[in-house]
Amino acid sequence: MNTTLPVARKANELTAALAARHALAILAGTAFIALAAQIAVPFKPVPVTMQTLAVVLVGWKLGGGRGLSAAALYGALGSAGLPIFAAGASGVGPSTGYVIGFVLAAAFVGWMSRENLSGWRALAVFGVGLALPYLPGLIWLSAVTGLGAPWSWPVLSVGMVPFIPGDLFKLGIAASVATAWAWRRRR
Repeated sequence: MNTTLPVARKANELTAALAARHALAILAGTAFIALAAQIAVPFKPVPVTMQTLAVVLVGWKLGGGRGLSAAALYGALGSAGLPIFAAGASGVGPSTGYVIGFVLAAAFVGWMSRENLSGWRALAVFGVGLALPYLPGLIWLSAVTGLGAPWSWPVLSVGMVPFIPGDLFKLGIAASVATAWAWRRRR
């Protein structure tokens, strides 16, 4: 004999359906980041991948918790050996700090995007989101390469400066997409 009340049974079904939707969104976000990591834009002197753009867009659309989860799953799968990092790389290496920073970036953008994100606010939120991976990235790069302190020119010249033009390009794309989305929703 089933002693569960119909209301409780329906609540359990809704909870399971919601959990499945959240899990699917996280998996889709992880897949989007992994796919974007394989797309290289030929900037000089260093080609730039679209994974950081994907990270901030995933955070924006999924929110802080699910965005964090998608970026963390991306990092965990790649670190465990799945070839989903840029150029099909995997494992722990000099860029691991940046991957750790992706989790911070997705969470930050997601938590700051609870309201509509457009215009100057979009530029500010996405700008911080794109900059966040540099903090753990440069610290990690400094530790594993021995080039000097994270703020020293040898580390900055390899781990940050070449990527600034690409980040500005991605900032423009992310802010434009969010602004267009907000404008479309207002219509």
